[in-house]
Amino acid sequence: MATDEQKQKNLDHLTNDVITAFAKGLYDLFEDSALAVIRTVGSTLLTDMEQKMGLEIAGEKAQDILTEIGRLLVDEYGLSQDMTIAVDDDQINITVKNCRMWSIASNLGKEDIPPFTCVPMMMASAALYERAGTKSKFESIKQDEETKSCYVAFRTN
Repeated sequence: MATDEQKQKNLDHLTNDVITAFAKGLYDLFEDSALAVIRTVGSTLLTDMEQKMGLEIAGEKAQDILTEIGRLLVDEYGLSQDMTIAVDDDQINITVKNCRMWSIASNLGKEDIPPFTCVPMMMASAALYERAGTKSKFESIKQDEETKSCYVAFRTN
């Protein structure tokens, strides 16, 4: 029988496989229109964070909003080892180190599918739109296989 640690690793692997398959299926059916789910999923996650984690971001500056979301994703959810967010005018860059959902973006990228399942990107997009009234557009994701780090860039209008 597997140890609790091995069970958690197996569950993480299974969850990542399911999310990857759903994302691929959506993209196969709807192509780039599938990206429209980003803000909806991000909004759902954001609302959950507000209700369960006490996240309060109304009226805050973009940098403060995104930094707090990143902190909660690392400290309370254990999504990654570390996350940094830099806001420079209309450019937003998110660095996620050792993400537990690494394989999803990696596998989608191998199929030339945008990584629209990236949790920090979805939540940042929803928070900026719903709480700060700012629209954003995904630009790119770069992955470092060695460190299991992602570098996500998007721009606000």
